[in-house]
Formats: sequence, structure tokens, C-alpha cells
Amino acid sequence: MIVGKAVERAKVWLAVKVGWRLNGKMSEAIRGFQATEADGVWHLHRALRRLDDPRERAILFTHGLEEEAHAEEFAHAYVHYGETVLVPPNFERSDLYGADEPAWKTFAFVNVGEDDATERFRLLRDTLDDGFLKESIRRVVADEEGHVDLTYDMLVRMGATEPEIRSELRKVRVRRLWQAWLRIGRRAIDQLATLMLSVAYFVAGVLLARTARERLAQRYVEYDNNRIKKLVA
Repeated sequence: MIVGKAVERAKVWLAVKVGWRLNGKMSEAIRGFQATEADGVWHLHRALRRLDDPRERAILFTHGLEEEAHAEEFAHAYVHYGETVLVPPNFERSDLYGADEPAWKTFAFVNVGEDDATERFRLLRDTLDDGFLKESIRRVVADEEGHVDLTYDMLVRMGATEPEIRSELRKVRVRRLWQAWLRIGRRAIDQLATLMLSVAYFVAGVLLARTARERLAQRYVEYDNNRIKKLVA
């Protein structure tokens, strides 16, 4: 656990102090934060449809409003750092669990997500220099810390037992790790494809440039004025 936190802290430090100094990387990260919060709102709305208890629905609705506020917070941060109005990424969403699964499992998934997000935002808050983004993240962390307890309480309120909760939280973490691994694989494949295309264009450019130089070195260019007539005939 201690090693894992140290590794995560090092990753955040490198991202902020090194990666974000590259052109566009900081804005790209903020756009990702906004997309994550907006995605959470969508899943909370889907979960709301499966609740019947008025108190539980009110709690979840308030939770969703705070997540929506977080998405807006990051949208403002994106514009603050000189970008145009944020255009949210377009991707397909699907329910975390099927209709035949207990509704409380959705909150197990959300609980793990809130816990991970809270820890990551704490590290970002402590690593960032003073500024607009740091203040935005500070406000988000204050809410997210409460969301971790709130989603766990919802699991209990909806009848999940402690053994069921522990088992589902472990499954969720494995599922999220697998999804993260798939994302890394897709990025690696995209980068490899880009590299191969670059090499192909470079080689083709060298060959075409050589041919062009040879043609330009010729004093006369031969051209058959009757070629079109021959093709038509």
C-alpha cells in the first residue's frame, strides 16, 4: 500500500512538473478531468432511475448536482488557461451493470471511483503551484471526500451486507485495472501506428525528392501533344 502511494505520488509529480509543461498537455489533462466528472453524472442519473425510496433519490440527486458542478469547475479552468470553450469528448456510454444485477452494485463502482479520484486530486492539489487550477481542485476534493462516505452509506442503506460489499469492491478494482490496461494498450498501438506512418512518409518523401531532382536536372521535358487524341480515338 505504501509503495503504491509512493508510485502514484511520483507519477503525479512527473505529470505536473514535466508532462504538463509540454504544449497542450495541461489543457488535455483538465479536459480529461471534466469528462470524468461528466461521465459520473450520467451514471448517477442512470442509477437514480432504479431507486424508489424518496430519501435515497434526494441524496443521489444532490450528489449528481455536485458532480455536475465539478465538471463546470474544470470547464472554467480549461478556458482560464487560454483555450477556447471546452468541447467535451464524444464517446459512447453504457450502464455499469445490467438490469438483472442489484442496483447497489452501481454504487460500489462509484465508491471506488470516488476514492481513487479523491486520492489523485489530493496529490494534484499538493503538487500544483498556487493558481486557478489548484483552487478548483481544492474545492473538488472537499466534495469528493464526502462522496466516498456517502456512496458507501448508500450500499448499506440498499441492503448490501459487509461481505458482499468487500467482494464487489475487489471486483470493481480488478475491472478498473483491466480497463486502464486496455487504454494503455490502445494508446501504445496508436503511437506505433503514427510512428510507422511517419517512417513510411519519410521514405516516400526521400524517393520522390530524388526522382523530382532528376527530372528537374533534365534540360528538356518530353511531352506528346497528341496523347489525349490517341486516348480518345
